[in-house]
Amino acid sequence: MAQADGTIQNDTGSNVRSDLNNNFAACFTNNSGASAPSATFANQWWADTGNGLLKIRNTSNTSFITVGTLNSTNLGLAPQASPTFTGNVTIPAGTVSLPSLRFTGDDDTGLYSSAANNVNVTAGGTLSHTFTSTYSTASVPIRVPDGTAAAPSITNTGDEDTGIFFNTANELSFSTGGTERAQIDVNGLHILAQKPVRYYDSDSSHYVELKAASTVSANVTLTLPTSDGDADQYLKTDGSGNLSWANVSTPAGVPTGSVFALATTTVPSGYLECDGSAVSRTTYADLFAAISTTFGAGNGSSTFNLPNLQGEFIRGWDNGRGVDDSRTFGSFQDEAFKSHTHTYDRTTAPSGGQDQAGSGSGDAVTISSNNTGSQGGDETRPRNIALMYVIKT
Repeated sequence: MAQADGTIQNDTGSNVRSDLNNNFAACFTNNSGASAPSATFANQWWADTGNGLLKIRNTSNTSFITVGTLNSTNLGLAPQASPTFTGNVTIPAGTVSLPSLRFTGDDDTGLYSSAANNVNVTAGGTLSHTFTSTYSTASVPIRVPDGTAAAPSITNTGDEDTGIFFNTANELSFSTGGTERAQIDVNGLHILAQKPVRYYDSDSSHYVELKAASTVSANVTLTLPTSDGDADQYLKTDGSGNLSWANVSTPAGVPTGSVFALATTTVPSGYLECDGSAVSRTTYADLFAAISTTFGAGNGSSTFNLPNLQGEFIRGWDNGRGVDDSRTFGSFQDEAFKSHTHTYDRTTAPSGGQDQAGSGSGDAVTISSNNTGSQGGDETRPRNIALMYVIKT
């Protein structure tokens, strides 16, 4: 180690020689020492042995600038070809049009940082991708290989046979366990191999599942109606797959106004008991449209009457046959007993031993009977069982 002041003083020959040797030693050893030289010059070298650094004085002769590390290959600096860095490398942030890491002859393509914790990729001066600690964002489309069901092009670590692939043009395919399960193309979503579509309840504990039949002889398309329909309606098809909402009263269901005898005293939903009561023309609009005021006009404006079949037998409407003619539809008919006669043979002679003719023989006598004996009731009826009549609303 040697340092000198860089000046040769006038002196005796031996002293001048010693001064020269000291200055040469300082020059040859780059002013090596644990502390800076006391005399400094612009562009002066200093081997800082205290910190193991090679330094050079700035051109203003105001401070030393570190050049590299002593006792390290290339002073610890990267050479022009294939450098190896052993520490951190700090570079400017750069911009989208002048990235901090770029390529010779293509100065607007490379890496830069637009903000803290961001790494940006630019190509041709245009941002193409941004990486952060929580996400990555593509600013241009991402292209991947087509892939296959067993090796999809978009997959995840540890389950590489499950993901998305591109089986053919204009088609997006999905595979699980190496098998294609679904496709999306210009015709819509396709669920393959009779796999179901499941709709789960609010806590995902149970589901409603829809799936195709195991074997379909021809393609079937079901087109949904344009509205959600009304209460108690059902979906029907026109035979060509067009679905529409229909009332149960259409011929495909139970017609409104149908009357049934129930073996229960509970009136089911969609029915009313045939008790002659007045009901709303609005609430039971379909029933009012079917029977109108045939069985009574109610209050004449907002209600109408149901047929009263309590305790009644039903008789088929004659409708011109002539068996029960002169009857209007829905009319009431009171009880009747067909006029008839009873005959019997008198074989016992009257008092005196002879009849009025004196012949002593019995004559046939015709008499009328009104069945006023002790076995009669207050109506004429067949054997029967009491059930409840209801009408479809």
